[in-house]
Amino acid sequence: MDIPQIVSPDGYIDTIALRTSGEAQMDVRFLFPKVSDYIVSALKEGKPWFFSGRSGNAQMGLLTDTHMPGDPPPTPEIDGSKILLPGMIQNLNPLLTNVLDLFETGDEIGRLVVMDPELRIRDVRHYLHKRLFVGNRVGKGYYEGFDICQEIDPVTGQNCDYIEVALSSFQYCFEPAAMIRSSIGAVIKKGRSALNAIRSRVPMDPAQTLLNPGALFVGAVKISLGDIYGIIDAVVSPEKEDIIHLPARVLDPFRTFRNRQVELYHQGKTPVPLSDIRIRIRFFRSNNPLTVPLEKARVKEGYRLCDLLTHAEVSNLFDILDENALGLILNKGNFIQVPQAQDIKGEAQLEIIKNCLAKSTQRRHEPTIPHTIGDTLKETLGKLSVLGGVNSRVFIGKQFPEREVVDALRRTGLCTFLINAENPSFADDDIRHMISLTHAGQNRCEFMRYDPVIGKLYSFYHGCFMEPDDWERFDRVRFWFAFYGSHTKDVDNRLTIDLINRLALRLGDEMGIVHGGGPGLMKEANDLARRHNIMSVGIAIDLEGENQASLTTCDGLIKYNEGLRLARQDHLQKLSNLPVINTGGYGSAEELGITITSMKIHENPLAPIILLDPDNLWEDARKQTQKIADKQYGPAFTPHLVKSCKNADQAETHLIEFLSDPDLWYKKNEIPAQSVEKARIKAARIRRLFLHIENVEVFYTRSPRLSPVLGH
Repeated sequence: MDIPQIVSPDGYIDTIALRTSGEAQMDVRFLFPKVSDYIVSALKEGKPWFFSGRSGNAQMGLLTDTHMPGDPPPTPEIDGSKILLPGMIQNLNPLLTNVLDLFETGDEIGRLVVMDPELRIRDVRHYLHKRLFVGNRVGKGYYEGFDICQEIDPVTGQNCDYIEVALSSFQYCFEPAAMIRSSIGAVIKKGRSALNAIRSRVPMDPAQTLLNPGALFVGAVKISLGDIYGIIDAVVSPEKEDIIHLPARVLDPFRTFRNRQVELYHQGKTPVPLSDIRIRIRFFRSNNPLTVPLEKARVKEGYRLCDLLTHAEVSNLFDILDENALGLILNKGNFIQVPQAQDIKGEAQLEIIKNCLAKSTQRRHEPTIPHTIGDTLKETLGKLSVLGGVNSRVFIGKQFPEREVVDALRRTGLCTFLINAENPSFADDDIRHMISLTHAGQNRCEFMRYDPVIGKLYSFYHGCFMEPDDWERFDRVRFWFAFYGSHTKDVDNRLTIDLINRLALRLGDEMGIVHGGGPGLMKEANDLARRHNIMSVGIAIDLEGENQASLTTCDGLIKYNEGLRLARQDHLQKLSNLPVINTGGYGSAEELGITITSMKIHENPLAPIILLDPDNLWEDARKQTQKIADKQYGPAFTPHLVKSCKNADQAETHLIEFLSDPDLWYKKNEIPAQSVEKARIKAARIRRLFLHIENVEVFYTRSPRLSPVLGH
């Protein structure tokens, strides 16, 4: 069944009546140049409708409507598919001086909404926790902060549900010193993406905060929508207090998720605690544009580009990228080429990107699409129409922009970056920057890489690029084994292969392998991980000139620029928690020294350091560790961590004994409890700061799936 769309495209200011500068209200005329046949017919039939103002204007405290609250709406002037309406803009924010002077003809102003009673959802329970998520989760499957209410629809006379939602415990406060003419004008022209320049999000306790008469409040409610529209009522509960919601009242399907801003104005006479206020929302059916299965998790958190497109469709996005452009900005159907400045690191390049971003916010009714790929791209655009919030704007390019450019784009609401690159390498600072922005909470970024050689899309997650489907596998891993060894083919790695096979059977998907992302032992460990379906992460470095090409078959991969050997090793140390040293050369010797030192200074959790040493290559290194401790040049416990193993059976025994009961192992090996606890605290803190991993395994508890190896 084809369900008509009840919301029109954006309308514009057609004319502005003469007025005196500084007045708090101005009369205008709204033009909707091309609305659907359904909306035209609905208006002619007299179905209920209203005007929903642009969200950015409402969040500044501007009441944009066709009539004053309480007055009857005007009669639309219909001319074919064009609709004209009388309108008004009123300033309710005393901090905005002469703001109405900034409006011009042609400015986007809002949308028409038909509240078709035939499309109204009568029983919201059919959608709740499936296509509609509202309130705060307080337990598995249990949410609070909302009530389901009933009313009689005035048109159909039928009982219909609506929901009343409590306010979230934060609000947006204006910063008077930031509210200059240009920043306010940016909101009018660009929309809500420019609001962060004039306000701050601050926590508040609704029970302890009052909404006073004549005051404006901008806050939020927690709500996520699937294939349904939400329509916020202009009347706010309790009705007797005379509080109105400003006319930005449409909640779009799919593009509404997590926190949705609300804008309230108190017209009454008595202060009202914010905890008493409830936002009324009614729901209407909508078409489902998804060509992928509708998933609850995606509805709650918002769909991302990688959820909607096949790898081939992602590849098509690069076909419209101009060869000489720095990149392309995709924003709700608009494709804006970003010219490349002569100095891509200069201020001019940043200004060019800002101008292109502003241009991308001007929504077009029919986006300009190259004729050669028109049909293919139109289909792709239809799939991307459900992107909303921080996911709705995408920078597409050959490489990620400079950090300063990324930060500037993020402040304007562009948080998704997609590049076309086979196996790029990065500077240490760039990797750290991507990690911090990817896991930043509010306005977090997503960095994606499409590999044109193998036709796969990767997303950056906790320090490396991996396919989005592997995020859950990554999170399940508790024990990250770092396998160090030679990159040459001359070394016999059978002992390592035997150990990996044994551990994979015992640990399953709780085991992950970290390696240097190169040839030799690293490739063999990676291939075994793929065979056992355990997570494998390669932390590589650009050593192409040393005949050490990096792997591309790892589940997760990041490559450091040439010369950043120590930064790469530091990354490898921070992700792993169980080191295994195989037969190797100078690089393996360095890695052994760094591993011992990291445990000595409590930057790594204390654990067995396994030396796979069938031919006594590492015996002198083990003895040297003991000699250092004997001379009191280092902690006495350090040599007790180093375990030399002649075969895989011995190595498995040490590791399983440790993981089965870490505290017992520490006691047996005379590792001081004070050092163990210090390492646990420090190692967990360092990993949270660097990789933003919350559940860091530092061996507080035994593994319930393990028991010690019998016969040892």
